[in-house]
Amino acid sequence: MPSIRIPYTFRRGAKSETVEITLPSPGYAGTAAQPPLSESDPRLLAFLRVNYDVFYDWNVQTGAIYFSERLDEMLGLEPGGFPRSLEGWLANIHPDDHDTATAALWESVTHGHAYNTEYRLRHADGSWTSVSDQGIIVQDAAGVATNMIGAIRDVTAERDALRAVREAGELRSVLFRIPSPTMQVDARGDYVDADRYALEFFERTADEMLARNVGDDFPAEVVALVSEELRATGASTELEVDCDVAGRTKTLILTVIPCSLGDERGYFLQGTDITERKAMQEELSRSERALRRQATILDERNAALRVLLEQREQDRAELEERIVSNVEQLIEPTLDRLSHMLTHRPERLELEALRVNLREIVGPFAQRLRGAAGSAPLTRREAEVANFVRLGKTTDEIAETLHISRSAISFHRANVRRKMNLPKGGPQLSTHLAALGRD
Repeated sequence: MPSIRIPYTFRRGAKSETVEITLPSPGYAGTAAQPPLSESDPRLLAFLRVNYDVFYDWNVQTGAIYFSERLDEMLGLEPGGFPRSLEGWLANIHPDDHDTATAALWESVTHGHAYNTEYRLRHADGSWTSVSDQGIIVQDAAGVATNMIGAIRDVTAERDALRAVREAGELRSVLFRIPSPTMQVDARGDYVDADRYALEFFERTADEMLARNVGDDFPAEVVALVSEELRATGASTELEVDCDVAGRTKTLILTVIPCSLGDERGYFLQGTDITERKAMQEELSRSERALRRQATILDERNAALRVLLEQREQDRAELEERIVSNVEQLIEPTLDRLSHMLTHRPERLELEALRVNLREIVGPFAQRLRGAAGSAPLTRREAEVANFVRLGKTTDEIAETLHISRSAISFHRANVRRKMNLPKGGPQLSTHLAALGRD
């Protein structure tokens, strides 16, 4: 069988170092050079049944390739901007696809098989365009490969769609494993799938769920999210929504996630059921409001009670002051006169007992007097002397009244000053005790 010489550029990417290859089976008859491929060329008839974007004719011997102008347009280039050579074609293939495309071409040339592969070509904007490439080897009467003719179709959108569907499937696989209500809806908002948690939440069967629309279950704000605007942005959105389920209100934290469903956009709706938590929060809020009302009422009552207590304390102080004043001004002088008149008579003992009882009645001063003395309490005689001093009695008057000597009175006065921590040269005892009686 005849053999052909493969161009050096193609040989560099081939796995074999063989330069001469043999092509089986006779093919195209004739020895004349092949003209550029056109849509009326009979060699293209085998491909007319397929809807392709670009037609090409590769001269195997020279490496020159004729591409229809649609290739330049498809890659965002000026007419004729894409190289019309094997080297130029290889240079514009994505590096990750280069070996695969070259190996498939080598297999086709060396064995006469049809060329069928996918790869990515560099676009003018720096991106990559996915294409599907199919071609066949044409041979002359001697079995020598003269040309490969084929067609290229832009499959970028298809691959993106397939990738989006695959990603949506992967997302569905993840979301439907999460124990929370999850639904998948199409671009019209119709349910196309729902997990068991969604069925339990809405209290429906799968058939009942698939017969419904998002607008049947969710408020207008969710329906608005399932719109062209959200489809354009591709962003997920989270919001809290109330749903009417069998006459009861249930609450979800709902996340709307755009995805692809075949050739159109769709959405995943994933919710977290917070119905019980929200009910507890509302109950807690009601309890807090009730507690605040009770606290306000208690504050008002406490304020009124404080006013009453303050008024009562004031009344008590005024009453005490009146009693003390009356005893001092009305009773004590009379007792002093009686005591003087009953000097050396037994009845004076009864009079002194009456005086002691009156001092007990005027007890607040005695209590404050004991408190002022601190840890060294006054004796009864010291307390009597202190009371007379508070009333403004002189040492002689006190001594005469108590029938003890002046020196004893001075001794008791000195003890009172000491126990009340009054330093020498400090305030007069009478002044201090008078102030104590007014407190």
